[in-house]
Amino acid sequence: MTNPDKIVIHGTPKQYDANELKARQEEWHHAYRETTQSCKIVRAAIPTQFLQSVIDYADKGYTLTDYPVSFEPLAYSAYMRKPVAAQGIDIAKINDDVRDAYKLELEADHAKYQKLLLEQLLQAEEIKQAKAVASAKEKLLTRLQKEVDACYAPLEFPDK
Repeated sequence: MTNPDKIVIHGTPKQYDANELKARQEEWHHAYRETTQSCKIVRAAIPTQFLQSVIDYADKGYTLTDYPVSFEPLAYSAYMRKPVAAQGIDIAKINDDVRDAYKLELEADHAKYQKLLLEQLLQAEEIKQAKAVASAKEKLLTRLQKEVDACYAPLEFPDK
């Protein structure tokens, strides 16, 4: 046996929990809303092109954010928050990604427990077989010792 320590499984694999999934999704929703992930950056090299782009995006439902607007020459830019419909598409993708990651985590946990159980059963079988071999060897030695004892008479040696 390669591992003399007995394998013991503690606990059970994690199970699907709708509340856990919802909490993870809400955490990612918060991160999405509070970062530039929910924004589109509008850029232009010329001020009038920049302003026209901002107007065009505003017409599509985008809104200016509290992020700083850059008026650097040839590098005008501003973050504009995506409209609710576009955010809904992003949120749906986030939900799918979080769900997939959660599923992979649960599958990995189940696989870990299955591997541990397999190792535990294999170890138990190896111990059982080793005991059977030791018992058979002991019985064989006992039988052979009786044969040896039967072949030779006890040694007689005078006391004095």
